[in-house]
Amino acid sequence: MLNGAAVMDAALLLIAGNESCPQPQTSEHLAAIEIMKLEHIIILQNKVDLMREEAAEEHYNSILKFIRGTIADSAPVVPISAQLKYNIDAILEYIVKRIPVPIRNYSSDPRLIVIRSFDVNKPGAEVDDLKGGVAGGGILTGILRVGDEIEIRPGIVTKDNEGKFHCKPILSRIVSLFAEHNDLKFAVPGGVGTHVDPTLCRGDRLVGQVLGLKGRLPSVFVAIEINYFLLRRLLGVKTVDRKQAKVQKLAKNEVLMVNIGSTSTGGRVISVKGDLAKLVLTSPACTEVNEKIALSRRIEKHWRLIGWGKIQNGQILENIYLLSIISKYLLNVFLKKKSIYIKY
Repeated sequence: MLNGAAVMDAALLLIAGNESCPQPQTSEHLAAIEIMKLEHIIILQNKVDLMREEAAEEHYNSILKFIRGTIADSAPVVPISAQLKYNIDAILEYIVKRIPVPIRNYSSDPRLIVIRSFDVNKPGAEVDDLKGGVAGGGILTGILRVGDEIEIRPGIVTKDNEGKFHCKPILSRIVSLFAEHNDLKFAVPGGVGTHVDPTLCRGDRLVGQVLGLKGRLPSVFVAIEINYFLLRRLLGVKTVDRKQAKVQKLAKNEVLMVNIGSTSTGGRVISVKGDLAKLVLTSPACTEVNEKIALSRRIEKHWRLIGWGKIQNGQILENIYLLSIISKYLLNVFLKKKSIYIKY
C-alpha cells in the first residue's frame, strides 16, 4: 500500500465485513492515505453476503466511528460483495461522478514510477523472437512516446570491495506503449515496452526504479536528510491494558524501513536533532528534494508505520553513465587534437 500510494489519484479503502473494524492493516492504509493527502476516497464494506442485516449495520456504524475526524470523514461507505459482484456498478458510478480527472502536467520531463515489470517471452523462445522487458506504472508528469530514448535509475546496483555502492542506469528505447489492451503512440499512464534485457524485468525486478528520458531523471541518493513527523500512537499494536502503544522517538543506529515512491529500502539512522534526521540507505534510491517518504519500524515481527517525512538534502551517488559520457568527450577532444576524428 505504501509503495502503491505514490501513483494514486484516489483510494478505495476495502474493509472486510466479517472482521472487526479497524484491523491493523486498515489503520495503516488510512494513515498512508492521509500521508499522501489523497482527497478522494471511497470506503468499501466487503463481504456483506456473509453477514446478517443487524451485524452489517453494526459493522457499518463501527466504520463510521473509525473514520470520524480523519481525512475519510466525509467519504461514502458502500456495502459490496466482491464475490457476488453486488454493488460493483455503484462503485463505478461513484468513481465517475465523485472523483474528478486530476490536472496533469504535460510540459515537464516525463517520469514513470515502476510498480510492475515482467518478461513477456515464453520459455524456449528463439533468440530472434525475443522481446524486450515491460515496465508498468504511473506516469506522474510529461508524455512518453514510442521511439523515446529512456533511462531507468538507479539501474544496476553493485558494491565494490570497500562496500561502496555503484549504479549503472539502464538505457533503452520505447518500442511500444499500452494502456489496458490499447496500443498507443504516446501515453500519460500505462505500460511501457522497451528493449531492456527481459531478465532485468522478470518477476518485478524493476519495481522501485524510475523511468524517464535519457539524462533527465533525478539523482540517485545513498543517504538522505529528512524533516520527519511521528505518529502519536502505533497503529494496530496494543499494550496489556488494551491501549494503543506510543511511538518511541527515533534512536541513533536503528534501522527503519523507508518507502520512497515505489521503493522500499532500509534506512539506518545516523543522527537525530529535533525533527531532523539523517538516514543511510541500504540500497540507493532515485528521488529528489521535497519528496515525501514513509517510515516504518520493526515491531513484533511486523513493519509498522510510525511516521512520515520530506527529503531536505542528501548524499548523491556518482553516476557511472555520466562519467562514461565525460570520458568519451575527453577522449574525443584528445583525438581531435591529434587530427583523428572518431564518431561515437
